[in-house]
Amino acid sequence: MNDYKPLGRYLFGQSKQTVTLTFEEVERILGFKLPPSATMQPHWWSNTILDSSSQSIAWLKAFWRVSRVELGQRKRVTFVRSEIA
Repeated sequence: MNDYKPLGRYLFGQSKQTVTLTFEEVERILGFKLPPSATMQPHWWSNTILDSSSQSIAWLKAFWRVSRVELGQRKRVTFVRSEIA
């Protein structure tokens, strides 16, 4: 099961080419808090599908990619529409 599917569904439904969300907005979409690694390690937001990267599977399957992650005070992520899942 992919707990991050709500994020994929949210992105899939967007009409813009770029979407920037605060981590708090991502948590509201998901219905749970992001793990500490998401707020401290930029590679958590990688567009690479690794063994346990169910989060990236969610946005990649929705045809989106992470283009920028801002940790620290800002805590936000920018997604861009992708042609390839």
